[in-house]
Order: sequence, then C-alpha cells, then structure tokens
Amino acid sequence: MEQVLVGRFRGHLSFFRHRFLAKMSVTIPTDKEDQEEVHKQPNGTAEVEVGTLNGLKPKKKSVFAKYILALRPWSFSASLTPVLLGSALAYRTTGTIDPLLVIITCLAVISVHAAGNLVNTYYDFMKGIDTKKSDDRTLVDHILEPNSVVGLGATLYCIGCGCFVLLVHFSQLSMEHLALLYFGGLSGSFLYTGGMGLKYVALGDVVILITFGPLAVLFAYSVHVGKLTLSPLLYAIPLALNTEAILHSNNARDMETDKKAKVVTLAILLGQTGSYALYTLLLFTPYILFAILATNFSKWLFLPLITLPLAFSLERDFREHRMAKIPQKTAKLNLPLGLLYLLGCLMAQPGQLPGLS
Repeated sequence: MEQVLVGRFRGHLSFFRHRFLAKMSVTIPTDKEDQEEVHKQPNGTAEVEVGTLNGLKPKKKSVFAKYILALRPWSFSASLTPVLLGSALAYRTTGTIDPLLVIITCLAVISVHAAGNLVNTYYDFMKGIDTKKSDDRTLVDHILEPNSVVGLGATLYCIGCGCFVLLVHFSQLSMEHLALLYFGGLSGSFLYTGGMGLKYVALGDVVILITFGPLAVLFAYSVHVGKLTLSPLLYAIPLALNTEAILHSNNARDMETDKKAKVVTLAILLGQTGSYALYTLLLFTPYILFAILATNFSKWLFLPLITLPLAFSLERDFREHRMAKIPQKTAKLNLPLGLLYLLGCLMAQPGQLPGLS
C-alpha cells in the first residue's frame, strides 16, 4: 500500500513538473553579454532567455566610474612625468623643492590634459570618426551623453584655471610668464580637435610634441625657480618623443577609419611603411639620448635603458600589425621610462647635469 501511494505521488509530481515547464522554460546560456529575449516554442509557449552568466545581470557602472572612464586616465603619464621631471630639474638647480607647488602644478596640468581628452571625445564623435570599433566609445556606446562630456570638460578647465590662480599667488614666477605657459598649454589641448581641429589637418603631432614635452617641463621648472629659462628644454626631448609615439601609434592604428572620415593625419600621409619607420624612430631615439647623456655626464642616466626590452616588444607588435592595444601599451612604457629618467636626474651629483646652475 505504501509503495502504491509513493508511486502515485511521484506520478502527480512528474505531471505538474512537465505542465510547469510547458508553460515557461528558462534557459541560461554561457554568453556573458547582457540580453533578454523571448522565443516561441513549437507548443506555442514562451521561453524567456536570460543571457547573463548564472542568470545574473552584471552591475551597471556608477556615474563616477563612467566619468573616470571618459577621462582616459591611462594617458595621464604623458602629462604627469614631464611635470615631475621639470620639478626634479628645478630641485637640481636650486637645491630645494616646494611640495605644495608640485601638487598644484600636477593638478593644473592633469586637469587640462583630461579636459583635452574630453574635447577630443566630443569632436571625434560629432564628426563621425568614432565608431563601435573605436578605442574611445564613451559617446558611441552612450556611456555618457554629449552634454555631460561638455560639462565635465568645462569643469576640468575651470579647475585648471583655479590652479593657475593659486600658482600666481604661491610661485615667484611673474604672472605674465605663468599665463604664457599655462594658457599656451590649455590652448593646445583644446585646438588639437576643437576649434581649428589641428588633428584633422595633420598638425596634431606638432601640438603633442610641444605641449607634452617642452611646454610641460618648462612650466613646472619655471614655477619652482621663479624665472623663465630655456635650459630645461634639452631634457624634455626624450619624453616628448616617447609621448608622440603614443599619439602616432594611435593614428597609425586608426588609419582606415580616419580615411573614411576624411581626416588627414601624419600616419595617413606616411603610409604603413613610413608610419612604422617614424614609430621606430620615436621609440628608440630617447634611448640613444639617454646613452649619450649617461656617457658624458652622469651614469645614473643609464637607468631608463632598463625599459628597452619593452620598447623592442612594442616595435615587434607594430611591425607585425598587432595594433589593437598598442597606444595603451606605449603609454604603459611612458610611465616607467619617465620615472626612471626622473630618478636618474635626482641621483646625479650637483653640477653633473649640463645647463642647470
């Protein structure tokens, strides 16, 4: 009797289970992309398909995370290392350093750099250059809206101007010279893609070479020593060339999409072979300069050569057309290269570095 009851119970349970599954069938595929679709089954019932791993939707990015992503922080080493180098050269000249001035100068330059990135994002989107295949998809993927990008960019420019006012107060450098250097850099960051759009007429490389090298180093140096002098410009050349390598690799990777958008860059003018030759020159010339400086002045300037294997790896990626992440990889080289160069300048004995007195 007991076995009969158990058998009937199992039969009813199986019946209800099949009836329930006939009404709705939930499947969980392994694709991690977030999607929810409704499919009609042969028996006319609906099947709800939740396309996230384990049936769980991924957490949405916070507003703060979206803003940080839009700033492209991986590129900040290109502006931070020249500022730190200029500060180190000032220390070698005067024997003292003001940490407050270092912080304000770094904040001013990074604010302008971040704002320039947003200007680039906005104008590339408005001109139809950025697509789903682009590296920067802030506006393409609706991570932020165009008005939000404009507002954030304006806010960052205001922060940079606030830092300029503080430097006028704390630095011994005249306001005229401060304004010349600061607003020269600010104008370059905007005009790269905004206004005249120098990037679109093959002049963007010139802007980057001047802004993210000589101008940033000279700005930081002059803020500390209290006078405008051209002696630090020699030391800015290696960083300027390496930073230009970041931009050039980006333009070489985007050559086809830029052509379709009728944008003219130096990479397009040079072609694939010429672009490879220029990238190699930009990548390895700083190491030749470091070797010359180290041989003639201070052995500590051999330190940046530690990163040489990374440079050879990047050259191989470019030569073999593995271009997808090469701008980010070149930026990752920029930081250790700049920091080791900075350390070498700090470790050099007073009087060993030419032009600093």
